[in-house]
Amino acid sequence: MYTWNVGFIAMAIAVILLLAAENLTAKSRSEDANAAVDALYVPYTAAYEPLYIEQQQAWWDANITGTDEAFNRRRDAERRILQLRADRDTFARIKALRDGGKVTDPVRRRILDCLYLEFLPAQGDPERAKRIVDLEATAEQIFNLHRSPFDGKEHTENDVREILIGTSDPKAAEKAWKAYMEVGAKVDSTLRELVRLRNETARELGFPNFFAMTLATQEIDEAELFRLFDELDALTREPFERFKKEFDAQRAARFGITPAQLRPWHYGDLFFQEVPAAGRGVDLDSLFAGKDLAALARKYYSALGLPVEDILARSDLFEKAGKSPHAYCTDMNRAGDVRIFCNLKPNLMSMDTLLHELGHGVYDKHLDPELPFVLRQAASPITTEGIALLLGSMAKNEEYLEKVVGVPPEQAKAVAQAVRQTLRDEKLVFSRWAQVMVRFEHGMYSNPDQDLGKLWWGLKQKYQLLNPPDDPSRPDYGAKNHIIAAPVYYHSYMMGDLFATQLQEHVAHRILNVPDPMATSFLGHTEVAMLMREKVFAPGRRETWNGLTRLATGEPLSARAFVRLYLGPQQKAGREN
Repeated sequence: MYTWNVGFIAMAIAVILLLAAENLTAKSRSEDANAAVDALYVPYTAAYEPLYIEQQQAWWDANITGTDEAFNRRRDAERRILQLRADRDTFARIKALRDGGKVTDPVRRRILDCLYLEFLPAQGDPERAKRIVDLEATAEQIFNLHRSPFDGKEHTENDVREILIGTSDPKAAEKAWKAYMEVGAKVDSTLRELVRLRNETARELGFPNFFAMTLATQEIDEAELFRLFDELDALTREPFERFKKEFDAQRAARFGITPAQLRPWHYGDLFFQEVPAAGRGVDLDSLFAGKDLAALARKYYSALGLPVEDILARSDLFEKAGKSPHAYCTDMNRAGDVRIFCNLKPNLMSMDTLLHELGHGVYDKHLDPELPFVLRQAASPITTEGIALLLGSMAKNEEYLEKVVGVPPEQAKAVAQAVRQTLRDEKLVFSRWAQVMVRFEHGMYSNPDQDLGKLWWGLKQKYQLLNPPDDPSRPDYGAKNHIIAAPVYYHSYMMGDLFATQLQEHVAHRILNVPDPMATSFLGHTEVAMLMREKVFAPGRRETWNGLTRLATGEPLSARAFVRLYLGPQQKAGREN
């Protein structure tokens, strides 16, 4: 008995020593794997960071000046970034470490995930990648320099938009709309070649097409995306049909025609992605006439607890010759040089745009500066677009109009219902437009040889209930800059809106104890800014987009809050029981 006990004890000690040795070995392997990530990441960042800064500066200069020199600098920087990420050996090391399961540090694991997603699209044929960069730069330069010629004058995009919003002359509207759409024909051959080359790269890397590959690099499941958009389609179809019937009657009366005669140029917008500010009988543009929009934005963000003076000081806000007609925000160095790019006019659309781009700006400004460079960016386009859409929508908020813009209280109350209904109309119209964009790009990359004009106008008829122009094979799809410059991105706006309304509802109910989320613009509530800084901005890309949604709102992303806020209580399908 005694002998057996001695033997048992000896065996137990041996097992303990063996387990300890294995634990030490595992710990050693983990430390080796973590060190291997550093050995890979540090030299990559040292090479990538200056190229990123150079690329951002060149892009900024190109968008402001439209010069060949600036576009060539941008093209060169992008080529060198591609070359850096195309290194097969580095990608193999990233993949081996990512798949090996031995990296225990969560930040290093996230770095590996992000590097993998950034390197993956560059693993295709390098000459093809260079050609794609060249074509994208060529197309963007066409957009920057395009002016719409009619009535003996060349018109900017802002000019065309003002005509479409202001005119009641059907011929003037048609002339302006068709002149702008000429840019689609200018870029069509370039777009088609881009689609072909992008698809070739995607298939080379094991994806059916570029659409599928891009979603994968954005950490979005394609089936889940379309389930979400199908749900939105079902929830918005009947409300949109009711709105469209009423809106068609208004537009037809404005132009002195019947609703059946309405065409795309009669809707006050190039793509019917938004509705005119006076769509509900209140001229909201007049509220901003003669106003200093930058001063209003500065006042609002300061009261919110997210000052933007430094961002505005570095920004370029107004039209000039050769300047791109679009708007964006950029973090030039991920170290504090955040700036925005606009073409402001004293109207509601520009106020919304300015607040929107500054929403991106405060997000970038408040990223945790201690994050590794590759993680020092928004968790996803979905989350940064969500913040931008949420803060941009404040241009139509009663509290904002009264306390920031200075609209007299009695006038603010008088327009409050119209303001709310205008915002609801806008969200409803945009949700249908987003369906067109997402499904068009999916269709284009899935079958690029089909009649793309027919696809485009078929989708616009189905989801926007628009009558096509006389020639539905026109390449009007090419006039939407996103299709070339930001491909397979548009779902981010719609998903961002879902994130925005979910966050808005969470803040109103759980932080401010306000029953109606639309009753507050968060003015003076610095606790809202604190929540945004700590739970949305600071984590950066350390969190995935769905992880950050849970962190900020306590729930996964869904359409329920959007339905409650913008479609009203009668839409029961999206409500919680």
